[in-house]
Amino acid sequence: MASARVLHTLFEQQRHQTPDAIALRSDTETLTYRQLDQRANAMASDLLQRGVKPKDVVGIYLNKSPNLIVSLLGVLKTGACYLPLDPYYPHERLDYMVNHADARLVITDNAHALTLAPSHREIVDINQIDLSVQATPTLPSVSEEQLCYVMYTSGSTGTPKGVMVSHRTVVNYLAWMQSAFVLQHDDVVLNQSTFSFDVSVWEIFWPLIAGASCAVITEDAKYDPQLLAEFMHRHQVTVAQFVPTALRVIVDAEVLSRCTSLCHIFSGGEALDQTLVNDLSLQYPGKIHNLYGPTEATIFACHWLCQPGAEEKIAPIGKPIPHAAAYVLDEAQQPVDVGESGELYLAGDILAKGYLHAEKLTQERFVDDPFSHQTGQKMYKTGDWVKQRVDGVLEFIGRIDSQVKLRGHRIELAEIETHIQALPQINHAAVILEKRSENAAPSLSAFYVLRHQKHIDIQEIKAHLAKTLPFFMVPSHFVALEKMPTHPNGKIDKSKLCSCVNN
Repeated sequence: MASARVLHTLFEQQRHQTPDAIALRSDTETLTYRQLDQRANAMASDLLQRGVKPKDVVGIYLNKSPNLIVSLLGVLKTGACYLPLDPYYPHERLDYMVNHADARLVITDNAHALTLAPSHREIVDINQIDLSVQATPTLPSVSEEQLCYVMYTSGSTGTPKGVMVSHRTVVNYLAWMQSAFVLQHDDVVLNQSTFSFDVSVWEIFWPLIAGASCAVITEDAKYDPQLLAEFMHRHQVTVAQFVPTALRVIVDAEVLSRCTSLCHIFSGGEALDQTLVNDLSLQYPGKIHNLYGPTEATIFACHWLCQPGAEEKIAPIGKPIPHAAAYVLDEAQQPVDVGESGELYLAGDILAKGYLHAEKLTQERFVDDPFSHQTGQKMYKTGDWVKQRVDGVLEFIGRIDSQVKLRGHRIELAEIETHIQALPQINHAAVILEKRSENAAPSLSAFYVLRHQKHIDIQEIKAHLAKTLPFFMVPSHFVALEKMPTHPNGKIDKSKLCSCVNN
């Protein structure tokens, strides 16, 4: 019998408690817990017959829909872990992820199957699986230490890296959310994040292990504030999450007054401006939460309940959640004094198992934790610059390296630079994240120096990047320079690049 500390078993327990309650809502169909579990069992049975076994990696290449969630549960029931393959990613990136993760097979549909590169991996068309079958598969025992998912994030070498996350840390995180915010059976959680973004994990599974409902919105509707507000009103959404950039668009559209059922808005993935918190509070009377954490720390590691009218320019990232520890350290990995800035290290039962097929990188980022009372514990080097107040609250300052967050997506600027410099006409490139005006949303700007007597059209650069990078990693602005501005030590002076943007 599978352990109760794995994600799909917690869902199955809830299914037995509330079989006829609504589990999934969308504009096309509604599924009860009984119906969702039946479909997931049919999916698991089919996958087991195809030879999927525990610890396999199974790719899922589908648009957001109830059947996407059926696929997630079906994969987990087999003891395999899921690999999210975002349909909006370039084909080259998807091919790399499938091959690097050594996916056993890929679940997709006929439309998306045509875009996958030919390979020896089995492609399973979900529309060819009879999900109406009343299957009772013999499911394998699954340990909480087994992987729940492998999620790829931007990598500094020019290739993405796969973060391995176990059932144990996911369940720990969801247990904290339920104890802190207590979903009731009449709550409805909005699922609007792409499933390649780890926030989707709590949007989907938190309600499903708490007896609440998950409301699945389409990609098209979520980007239109009017359609989004109509969807949330129609399905009586009580809990929603948005990255700050998206939240600003929603606030500016002044649509939240329609969403009278909304009680909690969570935000994460980028620094949260206090001005945005203040503006949001004028339209929405509920609670506003700021969440912080990298994929390597299983979704989020710190929480802050925002206070409208607070004096900070940027909302704090708060304090570590249960099972987590946070250290603010200097370059020698020693604690800094309260109020001083340092690099944030995260530890505890929240950490991922490392990077798939990247032992050296895992050792570099997951280092020994000298502050733990338990032997063999690790702490994760976030690369984020923070300071800790006297009351223990953490304030985010910025990135130490070139990694940034844009619309909730973590981006390694060096990866974009690597791809630009791969063009034969370009000698040097630098990318920054910057606001081009005070009220503008952050955007990526690329600066490049051409090789001698070379010329390139900006559209050619964009087309090249679009073949290998997700759309959110393709810069919006391109500037040709005669030479890069540098510091005395020879490093690029990105502050001067910022002034180029602002001018």
